[in-house]
Amino acid sequence: MDIRLLGVVRVLDDDGAALPITAPLTCATLAALALRPGEPVRTSEVVARLWGPRASAAAASRLRGQVARLRRVLPEGAIRTVPGGYLLDITPEQTDLGRFTRALEQAGTPALAGPEAALAALERVLPLWTGNPLMGLPDCPLRSTERLRLRRLWLAVLERRSELRLAVERPAGGERSPVSCPESRASAVPPDPSEWTAIEELERLEDAEAGPDHDRGWGSGEFAELAELASAPDEPGPAVGLPAGIGTFVARAVESGRLRRWLTDASAAPTVCLIDGSGGVGKSTLAVRVARELVDRFPDGLLYVDLRGADPRNAPLAVGQACQVLLAAMGRPGKEMPQDSEVVGVYQRELAGRRVLLLLDNAMDSAQVAPLLPTEAGAAALVTSRSLLAGAIAGHRLHLEALSTGEATTMVRAIAGAADDRGDADEWAELARLCGRLPLALRIIATRMAARPHWRVADFLERLRDERRRMDELMADDLDLRASLMVSIDQLAAGSPADERLATEIFPALGASVVRSYSPGSVAAMVGSTAREAGAALDRLTDARIADSPRPEVYTLHDLVRSAAGWQAARMPEEWLVARLAALANWYVGSLYRLNQPLALPKNYRVRYREGADRFPAGRLFTSVDEALPWADEMMEDVLALAEQLSAPEFDGGDELGGVPLSDFALQSARALETYFGTRLAWGAQRRLCELTLTIARRRDDRFAEAVALGQLGKMWGQQGEGLRGAELLRWGIKLFRSLGETSEALALTANLVPCLGSIGRLEEAKALAEETLTEILHEGQEAFRIQLTNNLARCHLYLGDHATALGILLDNYASAHVPYERTMAAGVLTEYYLEVAEYEEAERWSDRGMAHAAEQPFDPFVAAQQRTWRAEALRGLGREESAHVEEMQAKAVIEDLNSRENSHLRVRITDRYLTG
Repeated sequence: MDIRLLGVVRVLDDDGAALPITAPLTCATLAALALRPGEPVRTSEVVARLWGPRASAAAASRLRGQVARLRRVLPEGAIRTVPGGYLLDITPEQTDLGRFTRALEQAGTPALAGPEAALAALERVLPLWTGNPLMGLPDCPLRSTERLRLRRLWLAVLERRSELRLAVERPAGGERSPVSCPESRASAVPPDPSEWTAIEELERLEDAEAGPDHDRGWGSGEFAELAELASAPDEPGPAVGLPAGIGTFVARAVESGRLRRWLTDASAAPTVCLIDGSGGVGKSTLAVRVARELVDRFPDGLLYVDLRGADPRNAPLAVGQACQVLLAAMGRPGKEMPQDSEVVGVYQRELAGRRVLLLLDNAMDSAQVAPLLPTEAGAAALVTSRSLLAGAIAGHRLHLEALSTGEATTMVRAIAGAADDRGDADEWAELARLCGRLPLALRIIATRMAARPHWRVADFLERLRDERRRMDELMADDLDLRASLMVSIDQLAAGSPADERLATEIFPALGASVVRSYSPGSVAAMVGSTAREAGAALDRLTDARIADSPRPEVYTLHDLVRSAAGWQAARMPEEWLVARLAALANWYVGSLYRLNQPLALPKNYRVRYREGADRFPAGRLFTSVDEALPWADEMMEDVLALAEQLSAPEFDGGDELGGVPLSDFALQSARALETYFGTRLAWGAQRRLCELTLTIARRRDDRFAEAVALGQLGKMWGQQGEGLRGAELLRWGIKLFRSLGETSEALALTANLVPCLGSIGRLEEAKALAEETLTEILHEGQEAFRIQLTNNLARCHLYLGDHATALGILLDNYASAHVPYERTMAAGVLTEYYLEVAEYEEAERWSDRGMAHAAEQPFDPFVAAQQRTWRAEALRGLGREESAHVEEMQAKAVIEDLNSRENSHLRVRITDRYLTG
């Protein structure tokens, strides 16, 4: 019996035939005993060397199972049970390591005939070294510790051989060779080419086990040569090149458990597990970890190949190349490797009948994977890919998302070796967020942190916060996040379908602006395609895991993918960038004006919004309130972000936005969204947009824009109960509009100033202003504001105690109203009047009439909630508590659907007697 340890672990019988011992864990058990030939080895020691010092109680039972498997194959009596452990009953010379060590000892023994004999002894055993030692073992403590020791032994042999060669070649009676002086050996002894070749082979094998992150770019011939070096001609062995496990693996417990459960069901039929996710999310790391954990379930070993579908430096492997890699791993010598036309068939015949676990890493598409999959029971395949593999491939699918903030923080701190004083919890959480919670990005930044132990977390945050420069920070040695993320884009660019080519054109456009979500319409506007074409291209980006699609017609980019797109956009010509921003801004403004079309509005607002929609023909169409308002809710942060981006002074010139500069985007958005802000009571968003408009207006000396912003801010503060502040801003805005001759705009602000004054108790002033403004309205023919002003004038009389005058004004106002919106509001104020004078039957009657008018056309949710609240008060006054409660609950449901940050204001203001308009 001859046990080989200096390469692929295997056993030869007396005739030189290989015994069927190939399962990684079985080979590891054999190696643990063979490294101590003829000596008893304690069970606890073997368990620790195979499963680590914290092995479970079941490990000893598993070891007994492996020993039983070895006994069925090895000669009878080869493994003996001894007290507390086992003994492999062989001599050291029955292992290649034993013979190698003995030759080294003899080469250093003076009793030999001389340096020639010592050199000959070494030359005889050097061929025993057939590859990286202990190949084919799983990732375990035994392999890690013993491989390091054996590599040192190999280098010692090379050094001794070099010394002996010099001694043999030295002339008789010559001076002592300088080789004996270590400090001069490098300069005195030229390197032996054969030695360097051997060292390079070792490094090549070691690189193979370092996995896909190591940039080697091997071709099929090199893989075949590697297999010939590492394996016996006729004996298949476990895979070469499986990436090393990650010591800082965190989380993924649910995903790992799911994969283990699926892979244990391979006995009846082959199992295929497809893992997809964006670049850097940790697909390969998870697959390698699970494969190592389950390798002992597949007695014919684990076969690995990097299909290079995510390699930024090398083209993906062709199917034939992948088959050659796997054939080499199964033991086929390079000289017997089939030609390209035959290789797939040979591979499938070799794979048939083997109970193996295939790890097909970084697949590009289904066509690359399908010919490699096992077809018989007992075998399984783990496939990782950025794309969602479809087509003929069926199997269990697992999509990997980014880590949670807690998991990401744990990972980066573990790799960085970070002390607690480097940053607080919020800083660590922000660091994880800026890295997109992607394992690859976290590993890069943590590696940089480890090399800079005196830097604080805040120092790294400062560099990462700039989205356009973030990609430059996420590089370390041979790890380049940007290159990794761009692989899929490059692959789409190389494709022939039109949607793939358009997808590559779209990608930098998605990085031109700061918006976070896109639709086929907005993207079509940016790139000049149809919405259908843009949708197909966005779907291709989604299939390639470059984009996400949380809902139909909505597409987003992961933060770090956005950074990559932004980096690419920043390198485009300035004219290209401005054109993309202008197209997107025009699309948004057009959409914002159109979202008001389904609403029931006074004439002045309807005219403004119609003119805006005509001026900005691009944009989305809306057919109902239920479609328009939720869209605006969802897009609001993007609108604000784009307004911030376009507020820079560099956008103050030009006429790209409907004939005005791009920095007018904030003004146009504020004008288009005024009704929305009042409907949703989205005061926070309104304030941000109007203050931005105010800043731009004062920088450009644009008094119209300044008046618009002051007017909306004044109305907003009045609605929030700060009437004094609101009145001041409204007066200022009215003054500016009048100085510009904008009478209609000035009257609109005045109609808002009247209830603002009333809300702070200045009823006489409010009444006088309302009467004065009504006179002007009649003179100027501005009927649009009459109903609103008259309602508020009647309110002033009501709360000043002049009930008869108030009632007369309100009845006349209702009779003169012609459209449902005006009638609804007039009936509502009549309801309020009868509630104030405690005539609850009349209040209920007018409430019913107001709600009937509201049903004639779509109304915003605020008006509906206000009407139901008034009706509830009337019903309660009539003693119908249960019905009142129902109305209140319906109003509350509407309220809670509005801006959650400002619900409390709505709950109070909806019944405020002084506030309307």
